[in-house]
Amino acid sequence: MPLNPSDFTITSIKDDLVGTRKALHRIPEVGFQETKTASYVADYLENLGLDVTRGVAGTGVVALLRGEQAGPTLALRACLDALAMTECSGVDYASEHPGVFHGCGHDGNMTFVLGAATVLSKHRDRLHGNVKFIFQPSEEETGGAAAIIRAGGLKNPDVDAIIHLHNWHDLEEGVIAIKAGPVLASSDTFRVEIIGSPGHGAWPHLAVDPVVIAAEVITGLQKILSREIDPLKPALLTIGRIHGGTAVNIIPKSVVIEGLVRAYHPDVRDHLQARIEEVVQGITRAARATHQITYHRIMPPVNNDETLAAWAAQVLGRLAEPPITLTDATPGGMGAEDFSLYQQDIPGLFLFIGKDQPGHDVVPIHAPNYVFNDETLVVGVNALCALALDFCQKP
Repeated sequence: MPLNPSDFTITSIKDDLVGTRKALHRIPEVGFQETKTASYVADYLENLGLDVTRGVAGTGVVALLRGEQAGPTLALRACLDALAMTECSGVDYASEHPGVFHGCGHDGNMTFVLGAATVLSKHRDRLHGNVKFIFQPSEEETGGAAAIIRAGGLKNPDVDAIIHLHNWHDLEEGVIAIKAGPVLASSDTFRVEIIGSPGHGAWPHLAVDPVVIAAEVITGLQKILSREIDPLKPALLTIGRIHGGTAVNIIPKSVVIEGLVRAYHPDVRDHLQARIEEVVQGITRAARATHQITYHRIMPPVNNDETLAAWAAQVLGRLAEPPITLTDATPGGMGAEDFSLYQQDIPGLFLFIGKDQPGHDVVPIHAPNYVFNDETLVVGVNALCALALDFCQKP
């Protein structure tokens, strides 16, 4: 059956969508503590008549919309959690929880999926298959996607593909970015303790100064990026924290460096880990110091399935009313997202939807004055509905 977006009547529920988004905005909660948010979402989905499971992976919510005919299962994923930061947006529906703020726009992303559930629940007769709505805890602090998978969120029935639609800056209002391959980076962290020999600052020759060695290590690590990585393969190494020492006239025993590593390609990721360890070892040994290093691989890159990306571009490209503008210029940069963990098990597609308005300053996600653009809600819901209905069409 050809898709006709006018059947969805999404525009008629725009005010309800905005109200839902603002209600969620007022009650932000950090990872694995999203009790109010999860209750709101679960109640909403139960009122639509969906099969709802609460408490998945702690605070997660999973709901199932069963079509009237057998077929594949598509999952639409959103995240429940907010950022541990103070809101400075100035809106009249600001966070009621001090020090917690939906500065990444998860309130809007949840509303995309809740809106899609609202519309699709009225079109069960058109679904040859199922739509599973996954509301995941703790994306910001990581751990939520892995917990959902361990709890069986992709099972009963087995999910055949998963889609996430995320609001983003550096993309015009309502434009949806679709691209196959890596669109967000892997994320790793490391901690290096450089151990020297303490002494008085007036007699440095009688000590081994870990502060100076730390400076050399930082410079050496940055040279890996500038001289060992293909410039056409994105990579990033950021030292986010350095600590050590107690007084200006004392050479400390040790200094700790902690950093972040991002990459799009597995070979670059592997090279960075190996060379970080080698550079740290070489510099500390040459300086008569020792070191301890720990390196944690947090998550792989978000890597969009090629077949899903081509299919989604076709489906959304033929929507005529309202039309959806598409681009393959993804704005993710070196951001990372644990949606990549779902993609390790099943085909997945991470889509971006733009928020920027012409003539207005670009305010990035995670900024304290970030404000979700409610004009994107209808477009986002329309896109998710079109994709779900097409995925679950009669073979």
